[in-house]
Order: sequence, then C-alpha cells, then structure tokens
Amino acid sequence: MDDVLKTNMNLKIRNKSMKFHSIEPVLNRYILKCQKLEDSRFAKSLAKEFRIGLKVTSGGSLEITSIRPDQDNIDAFTLNFRFFIQDNEPTSIRNLKDIFDSKFVTSEEKKNFTDMRKKIEKYLTSKSNLKIFEKNITCGELMNIFIFGDLSHGNYKDKTDKFESWMKREDVREFFWFKFCEIVYSMLEAIRYIRDLISVIIIRHKKT
Repeated sequence: MDDVLKTNMNLKIRNKSMKFHSIEPVLNRYILKCQKLEDSRFAKSLAKEFRIGLKVTSGGSLEITSIRPDQDNIDAFTLNFRFFIQDNEPTSIRNLKDIFDSKFVTSEEKKNFTDMRKKIEKYLTSKSNLKIFEKNITCGELMNIFIFGDLSHGNYKDKTDKFESWMKREDVREFFWFKFCEIVYSMLEAIRYIRDLISVIIIRHKKT
C-alpha cells in the first residue's frame, strides 16, 4: 500500500494542478512518527544519562560499564525510526525530496532540506571508530546492520550474519550497542529539523 501511495504521490507532484491536501497526509504522518520518537523512553533515557567506560576490577581484569536504554526501549524506538530510512515508506527522508522539489516549498526551504540531507549523508559515511578485522565501520553501515540484521524482522541474512558475528565479540559488543544508540539519536536531531521545516509548510498552506 505504501508503494502505491509513494507512486501516486510522485505522479501528483509533477502535476502542476495538484492540491496541497494530496501530500498533506504524508507530511502529517512524518510529524506524528517524529513525535513518537521524541516521546519514546529511548530518547528520554539518552537525554537523561548515557555513557560508557572501562573499569579495572580488583582481580585485574577489564570491565566495561555502560548506561544506555534497555533492549525493549531500543526495539520500540526502531519500529518508528524505520519510517525515516526505508525507501518503501513515503515518509523516508529520501522520498521527501519529491515534496521539497514541489511548488509548495520555497527555494529557501528546499535549500535547507537539501543541506540537511547532505549533512546526514556525510555523517553516515563517516567512520564510527569501531574496527572489526582492521576495517573501520561507517556510521551508516553500523546503523543498517543493527536495524536490518537484528531489530527488523526482514529477510536480510547477510546483515543478520554480520550482526551475530559482532555480538560474539564480548570485548566490543557493548561498544557497538553504545555507538548504535549514539548514531540513531544523532539522526533524531536531523529528523526533528526536517519536522520543523514541514510544520512551517503545513501552517503556510492552511492559511491559503
């Protein structure tokens, strides 16, 4: 159904006679999903306390200490987070490009959206500073492996295999979970920024 909605939306955007109400449901849905992320226990937990450290025990061994959201909170957050990164969702940041290319958006709003997309791309292609077999994994790769290799129930065996191989490493497991939380929380900031752009667009067109 979402694929059909996306296709119809793209066709309508190219039609100069289209009305704003034809794309408004997608924009409202984006705002709703963003609100759910903001209200999640995951986001509130990270805003309250979020840290990782190393401690040497009395026996001389190294112990990893971490304060981060628990698994249930991460799972619940991911269910809504996927609406912004999956290409089969009309609310994905990539698919929103069609709306920001439409007549309903000012040139400044389009530029702001485009600039934010570039920042997201730069961030996700940056190094996470976590290495497996000397490979420095990017933030985007780590995020996708966690979401589509474990937290999502899709058929992504290659990602699932990679995720499970990471989790077998007790020396780095918690660092990977910590970094994943950091990445998606940073993405939430970008999602909020785009939400604010969308809110202005909706308010402007309700007045016309």
